[in-house]
Amino acid sequence: MKKTTIIFITLTILLFSCSEDDTRIPVNDSYANGQPKTTIYKTIDSANTYYEIKYDSLGRIKGITPYSNGQLNGTKVQFRNNLGVVVLLSYKDGKREGFTYEFYKGQQTGFKGESIDDKFEGKSTWYYKNGQPSETGIRNNGKKDGKWTEYFENGKIKAKGSYTDGKMNEDWVYWNSDGTIDTTKKE
Repeated sequence: MKKTTIIFITLTILLFSCSEDDTRIPVNDSYANGQPKTTIYKTIDSANTYYEIKYDSLGRIKGITPYSNGQLNGTKVQFRNNLGVVVLLSYKDGKREGFTYEFYKGQQTGFKGESIDDKFEGKSTWYYKNGQPSETGIRNNGKKDGKWTEYFENGKIKAKGSYTDGKMNEDWVYWNSDGTIDTTKKE
């Protein structure tokens, strides 16, 4: 799914799921100018479901956190001052569960990965600002495990090797940015 689609869907769900009929609960915490720091919206269909919305001193939304039954449940969103998304985190029963996306200022993806039971699991990929991957591989129980590849910003392979339980193995091969082999070493 494209990043812009994910952002649009997430914001639509979070921002428009709070209807005019929902209960708005101001939190007794405000900036010197009177602007509230936090507001909680309870949905009318369930007293156990609510969204905590945090603001900056100018009234711009800084974050939206969904709760149900007293725990984080749903997609948490954090924003920059220009309302650009910084991070999307999926939660279930108070733990990171599902996708995680981090974004650069220009909204290019900086990281994407999956979590299970509050630990990163499966494929994780970091990106350069130009959209090229900078590093990709698998994580098990939150640690790098198995084959990993690092890339130069031009898209050529920088290094390939593997990890076992978060520790680098001795099978790493390194390349120069022109594609020629540099050396074989362990960091």
